[in-house]
Amino acid sequence: MRMNKYVYVLLVFAVAFTAMQLLTWSTAEAGKYPRIRADAGNDFKVFENQEVKLDGSDSKGGFKKFVDYGWELVRINGAKVQNNQQPFEIDNDDKPEASFKAPDVTAGEITYEFKLKVKDELDREDDDIVTVHVMNQQPTVPVGPA
Repeated sequence: MRMNKYVYVLLVFAVAFTAMQLLTWSTAEAGKYPRIRADAGNDFKVFENQEVKLDGSDSKGGFKKFVDYGWELVRINGAKVQNNQQPFEIDNDDKPEASFKAPDVTAGEITYEFKLKVKDELDREDDDIVTVHVMNQQPTVPVGPA
């Protein structure tokens, strides 16, 4: 009868030890690869009708091996953009560096928010937002008598 009691205790310890090994293994595997970080760059201002370059090349990943890059326009003047309301096309939107031509601005400025999403070989994702202020370029008017 005592033998069965010891077998039961050993079985409990074996299950607990196996569970701890599995938990430790998954944590160690997660720590084996550096954290990824999308970096869409700093916010900036441009004038209308200029070529605008979006630069996500400072994004960091596990061994810098990103499988996917994706640039997307997400807001115009704070309002969320729907897929069918894109006012312009983003060239190379699946590359670290993308570009678009700044549209005409009737007065003042228009604010565009772009999201850069990166994904690595382990299907880990991160994203970052950059804001581009497109300003109206008023012609300079001479001061004084004409």
